[in-house]
Amino acid sequence: MEFVREADFVALGGTVLTLDAAGRRVRALAASGGRITALGSEREISRLIGPGTTVLDLAERTVIPGFVESHNHPAFFGMTLAAPVDAGSPPNDTIADIAGRVAQAAKELGPGEWIRGFRYDDTLLADGRHPTRADLDPVSGRNPVVLTHVSGHFCTANSLALREVGITAETPDPPGGLIVRDARGEPTGVLVETAAFLVTSRLPGQSAGELAEALLLADEEYLANGVTSVHDTGIGLIGGAAELEAYALLRRAGKLRVRVRGYLFDGLLPGLDEGHPEPPEAQADDKFAMTGVKIVADGSIQGKTGCLAEGYTCDPDEHGMMLLEPADLGRRIAALDAAGWQVAVHGNGDAAIDAIIDGYSRLGSPRGTGRRHRIEHCQTVREDQLDRMAAHDVLASFFVKHVYYWGDRHRDVFLGPERARRISPLVSARSRGIHFGLHSDTPVTPVPPLEGIWCAVRRITRQGKVLGPEQAVDVDAALRGYTIDAAYLAGEEDVKGSLEIGKLADLAVLSGDPTTVDPDLIRELTVDATVSGGEVVWRRETTGARR
Repeated sequence: MEFVREADFVALGGTVLTLDAAGRRVRALAASGGRITALGSEREISRLIGPGTTVLDLAERTVIPGFVESHNHPAFFGMTLAAPVDAGSPPNDTIADIAGRVAQAAKELGPGEWIRGFRYDDTLLADGRHPTRADLDPVSGRNPVVLTHVSGHFCTANSLALREVGITAETPDPPGGLIVRDARGEPTGVLVETAAFLVTSRLPGQSAGELAEALLLADEEYLANGVTSVHDTGIGLIGGAAELEAYALLRRAGKLRVRVRGYLFDGLLPGLDEGHPEPPEAQADDKFAMTGVKIVADGSIQGKTGCLAEGYTCDPDEHGMMLLEPADLGRRIAALDAAGWQVAVHGNGDAAIDAIIDGYSRLGSPRGTGRRHRIEHCQTVREDQLDRMAAHDVLASFFVKHVYYWGDRHRDVFLGPERARRISPLVSARSRGIHFGLHSDTPVTPVPPLEGIWCAVRRITRQGKVLGPEQAVDVDAALRGYTIDAAYLAGEEDVKGSLEIGKLADLAVLSGDPTTVDPDLIRELTVDATVSGGEVVWRRETTGARR
C-alpha cells in the first residue's frame, strides 16, 4: 500500500490562481511545515487529509497568493487607528468640523495631554486650506494638538504644541522644510516636510511598547485585507529607534503575524552622514528582516512639494522642493550600495526622479549592481526616464491609488491633463520590462489591495472619469503587482508571491475570481480568509475552516 504523508493544511473546493509563470489554475493545494507541498485536483489533494489536517473548504471561492504590500507604514498606520481625532475627509467637510472633533477630544483628556489627529486633506476641505493654530487654539487651550496631513508630508500644530517643542518666530527653517509664517513672521502652525519632523519626532506616546500596540492594530487590518507581507518603507520615520524596538518586542513575543520587510529611514543608519554606513546584518527570521534603506528625495504632488521639472499648473513658478541636494542624494546612494544595502528612494516629481536615476546610474555596470534599487511612488516618471530605469535595472513601486484619490485634482489643479493622465504609467513601464510592485502607502490611502488592482485596471477617478486609459493594465498584471512582482522588489520571489511547491503557504481567499468578474466589481470582492504559513490567521464568520 502506497504511503501518503498527511498534510498540515489543505484548501480545496474552489479555484486556486497560482500566479506562477504559466498562470496555472488548480482546484486544491496542501501545505506542511508552513510550505506548499502539493497542488492539484480535489481528489489528489484529499488523499493528504488526515486526523490532524486543517481543512479550508473554499465553497467555490478563489484562492490567490497572499498580497505583498510593497510600500506601507505600519506604525504610522496603527497610530492613526488609535488616534483620538479622525481629521480626514470624509467625515469632515470643513475645518470647523475638524475643530469640533478636537474640542471633543479635549473634553475627554486631561490638561496637558497631547491630542493627535490624522488624515486631514486641505484639498478636500471646503475651506481650501490647511487648519492653523488660529483654528485650533480656541478649542484646545489646555492641550497641545498636532494634526498630520493625509500625505504625511505636513502637519499643523496649535500654539501650545509649538511652545512645547520650541518653535518660535526665531526658529529657522530646517534644510528640506518650511515653517509657514504669517505676515508678522509668526508660525501659523503649518509645518512642511522636514519642519514637520520638528514636532512629530518629539511627541510623547511613542515608546516601544506603545508603538508595538500600534503595530498590532495595523497587523489585524492587513490580515483582514489578505495582506501577508508588508514592506515597511521608512522604519523610524515616525517613532525613531523605538520603532525597531517595537518590532523586536513583537518578535520576541511571537505576536507578529504579517511578514515585514523593513527599509530603515536613512537618518537612523549609523555612519551614513559620514559616508561609511554600517552594513546590513544577516536576518534569519521569516517574520521580520531589515531589507534596505529608505531615502526621501522630495515631497508630494498634492502638497506642491513634489519636485517637478515644469511648474505646477495652478502655480507655474512653483516647482516643489528637493529634501536633499542631488549631489548629497547621489553620495548617499553610492555609500549605501557599497555597504551592501538595497536602496528605496521616494520620488514623486519628475525632477526628483531625474536625480534618483542619476544616482543609480553611477553604480557599477550599466545595469547596476544587482541590489534591486527602487524608486518609491514614481508618480510622474516620463518616458525617457523609464528608458533610463530599464537600462540601469531600476525597479519601481507605483502608488497606483493616486489615480482614484487625487487624479481629478492632478488633472484640474496640480499637473494639467497631459501630465496627469500619465501618473503611474504601468503599461509604459511593463513594455520596457521594468519590474514594479503596486501599493497603497497606508495610512495615506486605505489598505485593500483589491481596490489598488481595480485602480490599475480601470484608472477611474473619484469623479468617475477615466484618467489615462492607455496606461491601464489587465487583471493578471495588476494581481502580479500585488503578489509575485512585489515580492521581486525585496528579492523574495523564490519564497512568496505565487503558489508553487516549496514556497510559503501564504494565501488569501476571495469571495470571487478577480480575473472573471466584471472589472468594475473587483474592488467589491471581499477577503474571506487569510492564511500565513499554512495557518488560518484571519477569517470572516462565513469562512468554512474546520479541524
